[in-house]
Amino acid sequence: MVAEINVRSVSDYAPEDAALLCAVGRLVCAWTMLEQSLEAKIGLMREAMGDVRTVGARTRPGMTKLMTELRTMVSMRDRRNASALMEISDIERDMQRIDRFRSLIIGGFQQPAPGGFTCRDTRNNQSHVSLEQLEAEIGSLEMMAQRLLAV
Repeated sequence: MVAEINVRSVSDYAPEDAALLCAVGRLVCAWTMLEQSLEAKIGLMREAMGDVRTVGARTRPGMTKLMTELRTMVSMRDRRNASALMEISDIERDMQRIDRFRSLIIGGFQQPAPGGFTCRDTRNNQSHVSLEQLEAEIGSLEMMAQRLLAV
């Protein structure tokens, strides 16, 4: 005997879930905007140093490659000033934490739950993510973008 499986459409979510689903989209957009801002900053730094190549000409570089290139360029620019490199290291730690959170949301989203939604991580552990937690991480991403542009 085959049991019937009910698939829920996204349009079936309750109106109170709209803010939650919107916040998930904002998290994805904030990460992409961070990548684009970093890529633009590196392009401007290259131009200022006399290099006119584009960043990742064949394929779009990932965040790791962009951060490595930024660190290299800042170390060439500020040979005696290690504070910028320390700031980059701090930003990278925050970025790795947010990237793990983003991966949990994108890869493990299960369903809305009271006050947030449930996710499953790569080890299949279920966890609850609140809307406040999601909003805080989006805010962290936006602050991180400002910090990166200031380096």
